[in-house]
Amino acid sequence: MRSKWGIIALIGLGLFAAAQTVSAAITDPNIITGVVRYNCIEGTSCDTEPVVVNGGLVNGALVYVDRTFVFADANDLGGIDVVRTAVDDKANPSLQMDVTLSKSGTLFLLIDNRVGDNIATDPPTLGTAMGWVLTAGFVQTGYTVGVFNPSDSSTTYLTAFAKDIPAAGTISLGAQNDGTSRLTYLIAAIPAGWNLAPSVVLNVPASVQVAPGEALEIDAAVLDYGMNTTTTVLWEKVSGGEVVFSPDNTSEDVTVSFPEGVGEYVLRMIVTDGEGTRTVKEINVSVQIPKFALQATDHCEIGNDSNQGPTSSRKSTISDVKNYNDGSAQRRRVCYYKYSIADLKQEGKAFANSYLMLNVDKGNLYTTSHIYVYGVKEEADGFTLTGTTWATAPGVDNNPIPPLNSAITIDTLDPDDLSPLLAAFTVPVLDVWQATEPSPALDEFLNADTDGNIVLMFITYDPESCGFEICSPSHSRVEPETNLKGIILRGNVMTLTWATQPVPANNMSVSINLPQLSWTNPPAVGEITCDVFLGTTEPNLLDPDYGLMTLATGISGNSVTLPAGLLQPNTTYYWVVDVHDSIRGTTRGYVWTFNTSNAVPSVVLEKPYQYLWLGNAGDPASATAVINATVTDDGRPDPPGTVTLLWEQISGPVSVPIDPDNVEDITLVLPEKGTYVFRLSASDGDLTGTAAVQIFVGADPCEAAKAKPTYVRLSADINNDCYVDLGDLAVFAAQWLNCNESMDAPCL
Repeated sequence: MRSKWGIIALIGLGLFAAAQTVSAAITDPNIITGVVRYNCIEGTSCDTEPVVVNGGLVNGALVYVDRTFVFADANDLGGIDVVRTAVDDKANPSLQMDVTLSKSGTLFLLIDNRVGDNIATDPPTLGTAMGWVLTAGFVQTGYTVGVFNPSDSSTTYLTAFAKDIPAAGTISLGAQNDGTSRLTYLIAAIPAGWNLAPSVVLNVPASVQVAPGEALEIDAAVLDYGMNTTTTVLWEKVSGGEVVFSPDNTSEDVTVSFPEGVGEYVLRMIVTDGEGTRTVKEINVSVQIPKFALQATDHCEIGNDSNQGPTSSRKSTISDVKNYNDGSAQRRRVCYYKYSIADLKQEGKAFANSYLMLNVDKGNLYTTSHIYVYGVKEEADGFTLTGTTWATAPGVDNNPIPPLNSAITIDTLDPDDLSPLLAAFTVPVLDVWQATEPSPALDEFLNADTDGNIVLMFITYDPESCGFEICSPSHSRVEPETNLKGIILRGNVMTLTWATQPVPANNMSVSINLPQLSWTNPPAVGEITCDVFLGTTEPNLLDPDYGLMTLATGISGNSVTLPAGLLQPNTTYYWVVDVHDSIRGTTRGYVWTFNTSNAVPSVVLEKPYQYLWLGNAGDPASATAVINATVTDDGRPDPPGTVTLLWEQISGPVSVPIDPDNVEDITLVLPEKGTYVFRLSASDGDLTGTAAVQIFVGADPCEAAKAKPTYVRLSADINNDCYVDLGDLAVFAAQWLNCNESMDAPCL
């Protein structure tokens, strides 16, 4: 038999009557007739008995039997029956209360918003805490009640959970037992036929942020308690730009799009029941471009000077970027920074407006010093930064390694490992944070990544006067806005609504006979058309046409033909593609550039690595190397309109005459064993392209073969002379049945 620590409470006097409109059919609005409390803990709970107050849920009335709290916001539940419970009961894990109703109606539990998650601004999270409420069939409503604490002038809000009760009877309720700072739940009820305003629960907060191009999905739950009349819904825009409600503005559940993009909007939902009672909910929507900021997860530095490199590694608190020569010391340094972008990648979204921020710790104060930033291609970015040296790092020449202390130039780069140039900027003033311009090339590099990790290379190939230091994330000053350190990667992650992947690529040099411009359109929501603008002046982003020529409008595809003769030589062109989506609206495009200026001559060697031996062409005292090259150029500048060739020896055991040295294909006689390096330069009078060939000369074909990285010794080649023959058999026979000298056991 259960121990009863309480008694059936007498019906409380309705001292705080409310002016509540009810149906004329209701002659007795009261429904709660008693409450019994079980499983009390003496000295902890049940010191004060709960009390039923008919019509007692009104502003200014006491809320609990053991506190001086009063109702502050009765809202739609004003004037209904309530049970004043005891706050001290909140800590009793075994508490049970039986509430008795005299007729059919709706029973409400008013639960502290902080239950389950300690978040006072949202409805409680039931499950681990008070899971019995949902199991018993109670559902969350849009009704709330405020409880005012006069001791500290604070107001706590409770959310109502409702359950229809088909007939008179007693309902058992469980314990709260969630946190010492919570208010104990209240019990309230209305009889059938009492007309409450419709209950509306939205699945979005009262203030919500979406990105341009995104739609806001609202799944509303509308319930009508008491009279259960038919409800009607009306969605409307209160303020802001154009909005579109789909499927229409009379549905409970709607998807709202914002064709005009960035801005502040207020949406309103009006729900009206059959008695004309209304509930109004408003949502503040901020359409903003979401930002991101990342500091590096790892970094390292490589060098090719006598102080550091090319086979030594360094990972210090300072990252040096140097091309420095003061007559007594040379410093050739490059640094790498690694970033994890996996958590930022989202389906249907893309990186945009990406840029870098850094703070230089020390430098030589040369205002002409620049940092050039490249991305390491994904197929080459899997290297471990710790322990990396110039001899092993991607993106720089390391086969062969340039001569020690040689100046860093653009030819030092290994383009097979690198993206196009992502950023270039003047070294900032010491101790001042500086940002690069937003880089479409950096956007495309980030968007092309598939493994969630990217590596950026920072280098200078300005003349030998550049030397500055960038603090690593562990020692950098803090950037005030982001609170991050080191070289910071920043930008936006947005729903892709703009044109991407321009062809020609951004900043590319092209022929004046370029046939067309093309790009990639974003995923379509409605029908997509594009406008294309082209010109030779810096675009004005405030003008609808950017101050450029309108090349085409209303294009349904992703390319436009360039009229013959439009492009002029040695000119920089700017172009923009605006995208119109019939549902999302218009997205202004990036400014892309290309130029018809001179391109670097291309030098391609048929065999950049050769492995020869003395006597390979008949003369036992020398080796003969045949080197074939192909040089191409765009014919600019004109004059001269042609390229000048020059072969040079870079290294080798002896000097080798090159005659002629101004042709593509040459034949060389190499008189000694060793490794030789020769370079072909092709100059058009303005720019120079180069390529180098490395030639190894061995004493015989076997020694040349062993020098190849792909050499694999035959298992039966016992004497390692590259042949399996009687010589190997003789070695085998001479050692037949011999024991290894290191064995302690006898031969068998």
